[in-house]
Amino acid sequence: MSAFWNFKFNDTEDFIETFDELPLWSAPFGLLLLKHIELKPSQTVIDIGSGAGFPLFEVAERLGPSSKCYGIDPWVHAVNRARKKLKNYEAANVEIIEASADNLPFTSKTVDLIISNLGINNFNQPDKVFGECHRVLKPGGKLALTTNLNGHWKEFYTVFEETCRQNYMPEAVLKLKEQQEHRGTVATISALFTNSGFKISRVFEEKFEMRFLNGTAFLNHHFVKVGWLSSWLEVVPQSNWPVFFPQLEKNLNNYALKLGGLTLTVPMAFLEGEAL
Repeated sequence: MSAFWNFKFNDTEDFIETFDELPLWSAPFGLLLLKHIELKPSQTVIDIGSGAGFPLFEVAERLGPSSKCYGIDPWVHAVNRARKKLKNYEAANVEIIEASADNLPFTSKTVDLIISNLGINNFNQPDKVFGECHRVLKPGGKLALTTNLNGHWKEFYTVFEETCRQNYMPEAVLKLKEQQEHRGTVATISALFTNSGFKISRVFEEKFEMRFLNGTAFLNHHFVKVGWLSSWLEVVPQSNWPVFFPQLEKNLNNYALKLGGLTLTVPMAFLEGEAL
């Protein structure tokens, strides 16, 4: 068994130079966004949570030079990487700004479209972010986002919960359920829109599958460790890690062996709101 639970994420400039989440995670959501956003000429567009530049640059290039696109993100290393892309791509209609989405550096009622690909997952104060989006959008302007939904990786979390029960850890079961319930539904995300002065204009739900050979492959995948491991470690007391996580890995491997692989389901949604 591997000791994947000992992984430590170091947020460095070197790390961001090799960071590429697209094949694993961001691409399906970004494609859903690109499938449904309205492409109009001469728009002012903000991508909140733009990270290293996806889908910011893709949206900017698909809109063309008549539109101006701004990428907003507080992650300094990602912002620096996006600025290197800006230079290399010669994307004259893109500007990268290191800032937080809960305090957008734009004048009120000056923006036509705000997009966010999985950004809502990282908002500490989503109500404030939605309020800021409403403030800077013109009347009739659109906020369009994509997100994963409650039920994400349900196959994995079912095995995780069973492993907690095998180890007589009822508190861990409760913590795990809290983590799962924290993910939004179409109804709860729609409420964020309407509570901030938006009218829901369009909603599209889809799902995709992520396939791994077994639990060992899944738990040792670099992006799984970067993106999710820390939250799983919070569920289990640290003194139990050396026993619990090898058992979780074993249970996932047995599950995969029975089914010919580990297939995880990801429900996702595109939601668009119009500023009233």
